[in-house]
Amino acid sequence: MNAMPSPSSSTSNVLTEGLFQVQHQALLRTIIDGISEGVILADASGQLLYFSPYAHKLLGFGPAETAPEKWSEHYGIFYADTRTPCPSERLPLYRALHGEETPEEEMFVRNAQLPDGQHVHASARPIRDEQGKLLGAMVTLRNTHGQRQAEASQRRTEQQFQLIVEAAQEGIWTVDTGNRTTYANRFMAEMLGYTVDDMLGKPLHVFMDEESRALADRNIEQRRQGVAGVVDIKLRHKEGRPVWTIMSSNPLHDEQGRYTGALAMVTDITRRRAAEEEVRQLNAQLEQRIAERTAQLEYSNRELEAFAYSVAHDLRAPLRSISNFTQALAEDCGDQLDGIGQEYLVRMRAASRRMSELIDGILSLSRVNRTEFVETEVNLSAMAHAIAEQLQHGQPERSVRFLIQEGLVDRGDVHLLRSVLENLLGNAWKFTRDRPEAEIEFGCTQAGDRRVYFVRDNGAGFDMAFQNKLFGVFQRLHTQQEFEGNGVGLATVQRILRRHGGTVRGEGRVGQGATFSFSLHDPTPAVPEAERGPAI
Repeated sequence: MNAMPSPSSSTSNVLTEGLFQVQHQALLRTIIDGISEGVILADASGQLLYFSPYAHKLLGFGPAETAPEKWSEHYGIFYADTRTPCPSERLPLYRALHGEETPEEEMFVRNAQLPDGQHVHASARPIRDEQGKLLGAMVTLRNTHGQRQAEASQRRTEQQFQLIVEAAQEGIWTVDTGNRTTYANRFMAEMLGYTVDDMLGKPLHVFMDEESRALADRNIEQRRQGVAGVVDIKLRHKEGRPVWTIMSSNPLHDEQGRYTGALAMVTDITRRRAAEEEVRQLNAQLEQRIAERTAQLEYSNRELEAFAYSVAHDLRAPLRSISNFTQALAEDCGDQLDGIGQEYLVRMRAASRRMSELIDGILSLSRVNRTEFVETEVNLSAMAHAIAEQLQHGQPERSVRFLIQEGLVDRGDVHLLRSVLENLLGNAWKFTRDRPEAEIEFGCTQAGDRRVYFVRDNGAGFDMAFQNKLFGVFQRLHTQQEFEGNGVGLATVQRILRRHGGTVRGEGRVGQGATFSFSLHDPTPAVPEAERGPAI
């Protein structure tokens, strides 16, 4: 059996032997009906002899008794792009019947069966016998409607994407493998003072200074390795001024996974950088002012220290003289003084002692900041026990119950913290002396992430209306006749705790005792760090 000829050659051979001989018609129809393109056959007079089923499906119609001059009008055939009626003499079949072999053309067909129309690609060729006589023509049709719709949808998507990209308030920039600009949106171009056309084809380095070029090269190398990244980079405006940006870039690859370039999203942060620089300068100025103020404070502290020593040196000598001469006067001339004179001498000596105690208090307060701050582990419980024993030893006739919580250990300067407990426990001892059953407690509570220590007593207490005077220098809530003291103990406690980054507060009720609570190393220091450092 001979090999089956192709539809076109078979049709041509059959027509040359006599158009569609009966013995070949069934075979030819089966072949032509089964191919993936629509086929239309016409004889030399233009009579439509055959529409394959697929041609009928594509066009929505079949052969009709219509003169060739009326084909376009009858079948509703239009140019695909303009949708204007295609004259019959321009149809591929009509031209093929006049001996012209037409290339593939796209047509648009609309009729009653296809109100929305259909795009088809049509090509036609004349069919001749061996002597070259025209026997007819054959048209092949290919469906392009789906392709046209997909292309239109893609164009709409691209247009929408282009609108979004161009409307974006962020620069979009792509480069190829040679780091040449392949795309820049309008915002990107305006950011650098160029037009889009100005940027296309230009290398990245054109828009950067030397420092940024090195950074860009490292960045691009990471993209070549398939790594995305974000970097702060300084670009250069067309006018030469710097444009600081955040550039987030990703590598681009083709279907085979080969690197084809990079895409970057570019945000202008020039104003932010300027604001950050302004803040940095303000911070530098602030640090300078702090340094100057610290220097002034150091100078003032040195002056105060000199004044304290001057007071101690210059006042102690005359006070000592007053005390000595009043004592000599009492011893040598006491029998010559009456009762009033004797009382005056007693008062003068008491005033001298009081002035000496005040001078001692000033010196003690000044030493708080002069003492070198050495932080170690301090056993506060053991320290409180030692102070309690010392107090009890000084006045063994008193019966005082001490309640001291064990295991209280913290970090601080051992000498300064001892002064804190000596002052607080000493005050509690002093103000409970009129209690037949005196009780003094030292312990600790937890307040969130802070440890709060306390010294509590059941002594004389105080009026909370005068609480603001507690920690003032020489401020006293009781008279000298009621309780002795120089009025600097609590001021000293407050200053020491500030050096430890802590606070102190007092609560009391008249006749019902007092509680003094203090902390060390608070999360938020009560005073600037400068006041906590080494003493001046």
